[in-house]
Amino acid sequence: MFGMDFLVEFLSAYGYLGMGIMAFLSGSILPLTSEVLLILLLGMGLNSLPLVVVSTIGNTIGGVTCFYMGRIVKKESLARLFRVSDKRMRQADRVIQKYGFWASFFSFVPLIGTAILLTLGVMRVGWFRVLLVMMLGKFLRYLLVAISYTGFTELFLF
Repeated sequence: MFGMDFLVEFLSAYGYLGMGIMAFLSGSILPLTSEVLLILLLGMGLNSLPLVVVSTIGNTIGGVTCFYMGRIVKKESLARLFRVSDKRMRQADRVIQKYGFWASFFSFVPLIGTAILLTLGVMRVGWFRVLLVMMLGKFLRYLLVAISYTGFTELFLF
């Protein structure tokens, strides 16, 4: 869909905003790997902590869109729309039955994360708890990626 040249040009031109947009898309509708984009931008010299914050916000907003889609559309329609297999939806159902809103912490996990958020929406789980726990999970994931690439001390250099 997108060529690597386009992606590098987009991220170079839009920096933090570009990362936020791509993290949003990654968290909602496109099968992008935002962690790779984060590393690419870190390699281009952007600062770690602002990138982590912007990535978390963008990806969380993307996750919120999935959650609210679950509230307004039937689960079967959502599974088809997002191409989530019946097996993944059943896995998400089991996780949510066991952990409730805490399952949203794992919304960053590829494939099943979308299913978890859709299912939480369908089950009408409280949005504020989902938002907080989801954001925490996404923040910690981006933080760990940034630290593993730059080191802990580089995180706070501006």
